Amino acid sequence: MQTKLALALFWALAVTTPMALSATPPSHAESESPPNVAPEVVRSDLALLYQTLQEAHFDLYVHRSKAKYDRLYQKLRGTIRTPMTSVAVATMFQKFVAYGKIGHARIDSPVVAFVAYLQGGGTLIPLFIRVDGKRVLLTEPAEGSGQLRAGTEITAIDGKPVHEVIDRLGRYISAERPYMIYAQMEQSFPALLWLDRGKVSSVEATAIVAGQPLTISVPALTLAQRRALATKYPTGSLATNFSTREYRPLGNGIAYLRPGPFFNIEQPEADSAPSYQAAPFMAFIDDSFQKILATGATDLILDLRDNPGGDNSFSDPMIAWFATRPFRFASSFTLKASAATKADYARLRAAGSQIDPAFASQMEAEAREPNGARYKYDLPLVQPRKEPRFRGRVWALINRHSYSNAASVAALIQDYSFGKVIGEETADVASNFASVQSFTLPGTQIVVTYPKSHFVRPNGTDDVSGVMPDIAIARAPVGAAEDLMLKEALSLIKRR
Repeated sequence: MQTKLALALFWALAVTTPMALSATPPSHAESESPPNVAPEVVRSDLALLYQTLQEAHFDLYVHRSKAKYDRLYQKLRGTIRTPMTSVAVATMFQKFVAYGKIGHARIDSPVVAFVAYLQGGGTLIPLFIRVDGKRVLLTEPAEGSGQLRAGTEITAIDGKPVHEVIDRLGRYISAERPYMIYAQMEQSFPALLWLDRGKVSSVEATAIVAGQPLTISVPALTLAQRRALATKYPTGSLATNFSTREYRPLGNGIAYLRPGPFFNIEQPEADSAPSYQAAPFMAFIDDSFQKILATGATDLILDLRDNPGGDNSFSDPMIAWFATRPFRFASSFTLKASAATKADYARLRAAGSQIDPAFASQMEAEAREPNGARYKYDLPLVQPRKEPRFRGRVWALINRHSYSNAASVAALIQDYSFGKVIGEETADVASNFASVQSFTLPGTQIVVTYPKSHFVRPNGTDDVSGVMPDIAIARAPVGAAEDLMLKEALSLIKRR
């Protein structure tokens, strides 16, 4: 189940590290580049984008009717009259793809452009937000006076109610539901403002300060200025790096395992695509479980928080360490054949990409099917590991940022009763459109990612909902430096 990385991670890197990579079209001079894409090229690529999505996307119209999509297509096509910047084109196309409300259908190039703009000395509006129910809270300081610090509630931006602004910016995000949009906005809000408005010198933010509404100017900052602001008004944050893997004993018979992303983070090329060669991951997992067994642990906390997902070829062998019966990550798995998918498979073979046996089997099945056919793909049952294996209690710890395959792992553990799921509901949905492939638009060279499969979680529930925890644990307040969710998890395990 090849799955997406959470796009929010790209945005997070863009605004937190000095060397990271990164509707109507925006009318701004995003990166000060001249309009250089001819309107006929834009129209041609838009037509091909829509045609290919209809042919290759598993179900482009599952959440939006064809009539609505056709109207949006004609509306956008009618706006293409003059040359456009490449960023404006990519942003328009991403908004078109995101209209379908599928998280695994997306275009990443607007984010790459935003990162390049920042790395080149560009500025961002430092409004980092978190939506908690009806309240929108700052998660970092926003300006130099210290009035807009982390935890402050924002009610309006440039005179517009903040939820109205959020609704507008959410149209740039590929997501099944508002909860997932809000989760991704936690890292991406400045990027979305830039995509929507371009380079601006400041915005007016209305906040609740000392119990009263107060409107304050928030100037745009470079990355260096933003880091200086964060130093001036430090905000507590967890020291845990959730992109890494870790095992450690916690005492009282409790072990902690953070598997990290379900793809190969040990690959040498820092800017290459995710690798799905599982040997380093499995070496870590096997070593960790051997240590868990050696300590005689009776409980295991499997930390899936802030996990971007990956592939079940990684997670299945991990689950086999504690599974009590044969399992598979989905109760049904259906693929759609298309010329675009066949072409992408050919590209991967020509590039000499390493292809694991399960993926090779999908390629062979694809070759046998006519384009446009939807066909069931039989997932083999994964057997529990033979002895030695872990026979204690398993607690899968999740939060709203447990994406893609991480959400599937939690659903599998819950549906097969392999353990308890604790924490907060995932933003990503448990039955999903996934198994992404990509195609490149010839005129603009924009790469489009689309889902070619649909899978249903093991219990057969097929709806637009996340994984609900068996035991809810409240999210820590803004600025908490202590891992309060993990602390509460330890407390409840000890009580039980």
